[in-house]
Amino acid sequence: MNPTTYFVTLNWNTTGLLSQMITSVETTVSGATRWVIVDNGSNAERWAALRAFAKAEFVDPFILDAAPARRLVRWEPYLDEIQAVVVRSRTNLGCIEGHNLALNVVKFLSVHRPHEVVLINTDVVISEHGWLDRLHSWLEDKPQIGIVGLEHSRGAKCASAIFLDTNGNWYIQGDQRMHAIPVESESVGFGMVMLRWPVLEAGLRFDPRFVMYYKQDDDFAFQVRTMGLEVWAFPIDCLHWGSGSLKTNEYHVGDAQGRAEFEQVKQANQRRFAEKWAWALRERRGSWEAEMGHLAEMRRVMADRRH
Repeated sequence: MNPTTYFVTLNWNTTGLLSQMITSVETTVSGATRWVIVDNGSNAERWAALRAFAKAEFVDPFILDAAPARRLVRWEPYLDEIQAVVVRSRTNLGCIEGHNLALNVVKFLSVHRPHEVVLINTDVVISEHGWLDRLHSWLEDKPQIGIVGLEHSRGAKCASAIFLDTNGNWYIQGDQRMHAIPVESESVGFGMVMLRWPVLEAGLRFDPRFVMYYKQDDDFAFQVRTMGLEVWAFPIDCLHWGSGSLKTNEYHVGDAQGRAEFEQVKQANQRRFAEKWAWALRERRGSWEAEMGHLAEMRRVMADRRH
């Protein structure tokens, strides 16, 4: 029996992207879905629009304009009946704290029972029917996999399978277009990604030392790999716009007042990542064969680190 799947997304000043993404999930997944949506600092007008959307889209959604833990406790007897929880943050927490908040809500809803989480951005549209059933079938005998990246666009490169160099820059292999099949990687695109039960059971969270957005995803993947778990890309047919909310809001997020200041945040996060993981980063490899050899080496290196 498959664990309960929770879909988690962060919303920021857009119900159009959110509605399109949720519709694409609902129409491509069989059975009921469960959602945790964190509204990440939308203005009053957009928050009102999100509330209206949630009431129309979901059956009796829990809409919390406050810290969720205190508000959810009173509904504990009904947790199995909750299809959607929408939590408002009056300030934009960024992806890191926003996702950590959502994961804490999921932990409460699951009552510590085995579950999995699909983090999905509002700027993703899925076109493949039955993708979740196909994924579950593939994962059935693979308990060693902790993260599965799910981004892919048919006819384009599989951006989900990511590798890192010594400066923390991510890259993909040049012939990745041919790999529309599951492949192991160092990290994956987090526009759409599944976190499996061993990762959630361990209570892993995004490192708040990374500010707002960028490199927290690669850092999370490396944390999972240090646990002895693997990170794989399992491409499904979808379209990921990429930074859709940031572009919609012209990069006015947190202390960044535009694209130039946002790029400065990214650069600082990249330096943090490279410094934190210097012991595990290596020069770029030039082929899939070299990448597979590197991954085998890293499994040994990280096993030594654990012991």
